[in-house]
Amino acid sequence: MPARPFGLDKFVTVNALQLHYVEWGSADKPALVLLHGFQSHAHTWDTFSFAMAAQYHVLALDQRGHGDTSWAADGTYTAEAFVSDIVGFIDALRLAPAILIGHSMGGRHAAMLAADYPDKVRKVIMVDTPAELPPDILAMFTQQPEAPPEPETFASFEDVIRGAVAQYPHTPEAELRHANYHNLYRGTDGRWRWRWDPALLNRRRLQQSLRLDLYAYLRRVSCPALLIRGQHSPLLTPEVAQKMVAALPQGRLVEIPHAAHTVNADNADDFQRAVEAFLQE
Repeated sequence: MPARPFGLDKFVTVNALQLHYVEWGSADKPALVLLHGFQSHAHTWDTFSFAMAAQYHVLALDQRGHGDTSWAADGTYTAEAFVSDIVGFIDALRLAPAILIGHSMGGRHAAMLAADYPDKVRKVIMVDTPAELPPDILAMFTQQPEAPPEPETFASFEDVIRGAVAQYPHTPEAELRHANYHNLYRGTDGRWRWRWDPALLNRRRLQQSLRLDLYAYLRRVSCPALLIRGQHSPLLTPEVAQKMVAALPQGRLVEIPHAAHTVNADNADDFQRAVEAFLQE
């Protein structure tokens, strides 16, 4: 029997940052670059990466300010800075043309990269990536305080899980435990803290990010593109999803049942089947 694939934690320096990534499979297979969402990390792709490692060279990247990648010393978290890192990552590891799969924020960065660097992208998949947010969700992001809030802490890991189970009812608890374990660290005081940079929550940064016209990029994505929507997503409405696909020259839409925003965690089997069908065309 072939050896069971496993992920290797690795680092590469790009734009003066140490970028952490998790590598699966072998380098002689087509490159599949995975980009997590806002306040998330590379290990949220572990279930999917394990499933795809026999067919692809899978590389799940911690984007700047997230996971085990460096925080930006100057606090720069513009969309353009994220994309520059991903381009540098692809170039440093000689992955082009790569398949890009991005969840939410990661999907936005994948679309921007595909539009501006078409020679580096074979296909692109955006997972529950809204070009427009519903008004109530938009208000939550834009009403952040001017300065980042004090870092949130938790007395125990189980406190985090109880909150996660309530917030993500479609996600299996095992996935929530795995994702949160890699998104937290325990300080010397015994309390648990998020790994991401609190500067990501700066109001000006968030407002600048939300002003980005993603449709302008979608219209320039020349490669085949797939938009995946969770059936119960509160962020990507059916109307916006249709509008986004209409903007893509080679776009299509797949809706995954029994899934909300974190589609690949909520319904891993149907998500994997949808991705494989698109990649095998």
